[in-house]
This record gives sequence, structure tokens and C-alpha cells, in this order.
Amino acid sequence: MGKKKNAPAEIEKVTITMSRPVAEAVAKACEMYLRLHLGQFEDLIDELCMAKFYAALENDSFDGKEERDEIFHISIDRRNIMQEEVDKLYKRYVLSAPLDYCMRIPYRAEQIWLAIRHALAWHDNPKGDYTVQYDKPLNRSDQPQPMVQLYEAPTEGKPTCDGKCAKCGRC
Repeated sequence: MGKKKNAPAEIEKVTITMSRPVAEAVAKACEMYLRLHLGQFEDLIDELCMAKFYAALENDSFDGKEERDEIFHISIDRRNIMQEEVDKLYKRYVLSAPLDYCMRIPYRAEQIWLAIRHALAWHDNPKGDYTVQYDKPLNRSDQPQPMVQLYEAPTEGKPTCDGKCAKCGRC
């Protein structure tokens, strides 16, 4: 008989490098995933139903105030109806399950969302603020808090570090 193939080694750490816009999208996706499991559909439904209005507003593509108002009111009406119907469906069909089972993965996603949000908030405003983004993320997950490192875009000809290390490849 031939040798049995060894199982792959357990992966302890995964590193992903991404741009800020992708990190923001990942954070938003993780937040939405958590909120869906919590039955909080408002933000997702608002994004879905108001997309046409927001896109036209951003591109200034309305033919006039009347068209803008009409699309706004249609979007709001559909958003409100969808919110009401999704809430009814959620309450009717989603059965309660133990939190340690049903929230294990959503709480892991929450950690990614909070870690990215926290890092970007401090990067954008190093002096801090009195909003939740600046609070140390609370870990409700069964995994360690993810680490987020931000790297500023290199300036032409200028090292990205203090000039005393090998980080940037130019020191």
C-alpha cells in the first residue's frame, strides 16, 4: 500500500494586502453580514432602494426638480415597503438558535469591520474624537482581534519611513 498523504498544516495566520477602497468595502461587507444575522436590514435596504436616486444625485443627471422629487418619493416608498416586508419575513421564518452557534462567524466578521474602521479613523484624524470609531474594538469573537496596518502611499523620491530602517527598501 502507498503512503497516506499528509493533511495540510493548520493555518495560524493569514495576511491580506489591499487598497483603502477595498478595505472599506471589506469592512462594509462584514458589517452588513453581521447586521443581517442580527435582523438589522435598514442600511442594506436603504442602499438597495435608494441607489438610483443617490447615483443620479451624485451625477447631477436629473432633468429637473420634479424628476428628482419623483424618483426620491418612489425610492422612499419602495424602501419603506421593503423594510416592512423583510422584517415580517424575518420574524416569521428565522428560528432562534444558540448565539454561540449562529453568531460565531458573524462575530468574526464584526472583528474585521471594527478593526478596519478603528484603524482608518485614527489615521484620518490622529488627534482622535469622541465617537465610537475611536474606541478600542470590543471582541465578541472566539478569535484574537485582527491587526490592521496602514501604509501611506509613497511620495516620489521620499522614503516612506524615517530613513533609518530597511522598511522602504531605500534606507
